[in-house]
Amino acid sequence: LNKGAEHHGFPGHIWTRPRVNEIIKRLFSVSYDPSQVGRLLKKVGWTRQRPQAKARQQNAERVEHWRNEHLAELKKSPN
Repeated sequence: LNKGAEHHGFPGHIWTRPRVNEIIKRLFSVSYDPSQVGRLLKKVGWTRQRPQAKARQQNAERVEHWRNEHLAELKKSPN
């Protein structure tokens, strides 16, 4: 799992319980209910996480500039 979901042929880098279950099936020929996959992941130290809401390539200075210059103008407009 440390190699990432894309390494195992899944689109995107997010691990889901069904995806982890698919890897378990491939490697060990055993299938689990998704809720049980969550319990197994918790036992080995993997925690449920949400993706960050901001883009990785985001430039903090440009965001701050946009907020100061453009957002203020948008808030003033009657639309």
